[in-house]
Amino acid sequence: MKTIKEMITDHLIKFQVPKHINWLYTIGSVLILWFVLQIATGISMAIHYKPSVKLAFLSVHRTERLFKYGWLIRNMHICGSSILFLALYLHMFRGVYYKCYSGSRKIIWYTGNIIHFIIILIGFFGSALGWSQISYWAVVVITNFIGSIPVIGKYLKTILLGGYIVGDPTLRRFFIFHCILPFVCLLFIIWHLILVHARGQTSTIEGRMPISKSFIDIYPIVIARDIIACIVMLFIMNVLCLIYPRILRNKLSYIPADYYTTPSDIESEWYFLPYYAILKTFESKISGVLTITSILLTLTFIPNIYNIRLPRAISDSYKLHSITAFISLILLGLMGRCRYSKLVSRLSKLCVLWYLGYFALPLGIKLLLFIDKNKAKWI
Repeated sequence: MKTIKEMITDHLIKFQVPKHINWLYTIGSVLILWFVLQIATGISMAIHYKPSVKLAFLSVHRTERLFKYGWLIRNMHICGSSILFLALYLHMFRGVYYKCYSGSRKIIWYTGNIIHFIIILIGFFGSALGWSQISYWAVVVITNFIGSIPVIGKYLKTILLGGYIVGDPTLRRFFIFHCILPFVCLLFIIWHLILVHARGQTSTIEGRMPISKSFIDIYPIVIARDIIACIVMLFIMNVLCLIYPRILRNKLSYIPADYYTTPSDIESEWYFLPYYAILKTFESKISGVLTITSILLTLTFIPNIYNIRLPRAISDSYKLHSITAFISLILLGLMGRCRYSKLVSRLSKLCVLWYLGYFALPLGIKLLLFIDKNKAKWI
């Protein structure tokens, strides 16, 4: 059995990584650091939080204004969530771009997508805890869409709300979920890291060099890059927290929740804007929910979608298609910031079609190959 010193040497010093990995591979370390920071700042705020519709808004602002460095802790938590989602999306883009889901690494991709889904839930539950105008009405809108899901929608909505309206039970449930889910996610992150160290990293130019010359030890070059990336992101967060603390906040987050005054234009956090644009674009609630589900599922099951030998023209343009697919999501997020109009609606639907087409193409080829293979049996 290996000693602790040998395990540290194997996994933190002599762990083999591809020689030509780039700066996108440092995002994983940034994610781990920021997730730990989010837990630390979240615990600091949870100590003083009151999960009550009458006291929630006051307790948050009391923590920010009266406790020593409370304003800094809250700014770090708010800005940290944005940096966490930015790093998460970049990490997932890198996984798709370099086909990090191929071969035996498929299980790594699945655990990563579980982490992605849990972080989305953590972000949603956390955004409601401020109990401001934007928080309250965002919960009302999202739970109404959840209630439109056939068969199970009404039950899910009732479980989330703790009743039939948004109130004290809803806030208590969201607070509990927001406190428990990060530790559940932490277990999946540990599992994800264990799998990465067991299956190895994907090379950016895999197959072009002899295996013996394609890998190097993670220490010192790769670890130095990770440290530099973390320092750069810490500098960015300091700038956001100390110089531009309000740049990531909606003006409605400074107004307590008012059940009788609906804001003219509800806007979610930037990292939820693509999903918000979909909900705003489709006339039918169920269409919006199904579209969001399709986007999440296609991203999850991309190892099963792109596991066939495709025509060379498609294989050679895979990376370009990956870039355009993620650009379509960025454009969809920009559409989420615009007021609803026919032009915005059409552009949003076009972005959705382009993104889903990225996954529909290999599925169509699979279907044609299946028909061609079994044509003789059917005739």
